[in-house]
Amino acid sequence: MKSYVNKLMSVGLTENEAKVYCCLLRKHQFTATEISHCAGVNRSKIYTVLAGLAQKGLCIEKLGKIRRFEAIQPDTAFQKLIEDQQQKLNMISELPELLLPIYNTNKAVSSPFDFIQVFSTPASIIKKNHTLELESKEYVLSFCKPPYAMIKSLEIHDEQKESMQKGIIYKSIFEVEPDNLDFFARQMKSFEDKGEEIKVAYHLPIKLHVFDDQIVMFSMINTMNPEENLTYLVIEHPDLAETLITTFYKYWNEALSVTEFLDREDIKL
Repeated sequence: MKSYVNKLMSVGLTENEAKVYCCLLRKHQFTATEISHCAGVNRSKIYTVLAGLAQKGLCIEKLGKIRRFEAIQPDTAFQKLIEDQQQKLNMISELPELLLPIYNTNKAVSSPFDFIQVFSTPASIIKKNHTLELESKEYVLSFCKPPYAMIKSLEIHDEQKESMQKGIIYKSIFEVEPDNLDFFARQMKSFEDKGEEIKVAYHLPIKLHVFDDQIVMFSMINTMNPEENLTYLVIEHPDLAETLITTFYKYWNEALSVTEFLDREDIKL
């Protein structure tokens, strides 16, 4: 089974998702406990793993007195992954045309850093993020996922509070932290109670902040050693901002509300 797990991981599944999907293929339906034993995945994590597989279109839950789960037939299930990958390829194919005007503009200015900035330390990333929040005129849209440059807290930081008091709208999608679900759930509820619009997703492609329709800030992580290299690009360009705003709302429309997330994970606050 190890070779199948490795192949599934190579196309974007986590190790636990790959193990669970391989187990689901073995018979018609499983309970969560059966899946946990079969796949060797901790019982406390199994529903998060199953939710991730469901979001990828690889399994479904059969409703009844006992919750049971069933694999989607592979030739059907992987069509969704193929379509998702094709969509990503389409987006990548559009990037040269989208970014070429930025490159060409470089020729006419004294320095490319007039509109592109690079930040590679937690302190500089946090300072720039706070500055852009305070300078925003209408809204801030965010993809939030680990590892974080900012300290995790139940409180909204002061710069965001000041910005929100001026009427700036904050919409954020947070990627689920499966190993810290209780704190994550309390954090999401706390942020929502303080006026931030919150949704939850089991996967986000990148860390991203969009400030109004002008400036984007996104992460470029060293995929070999993510904890050793946290770099952010800040680009002031309305065409790029427009593209990433469209991407944000695609994920926003598919993400869970805080209430839906709490219900799915059976968390009581």
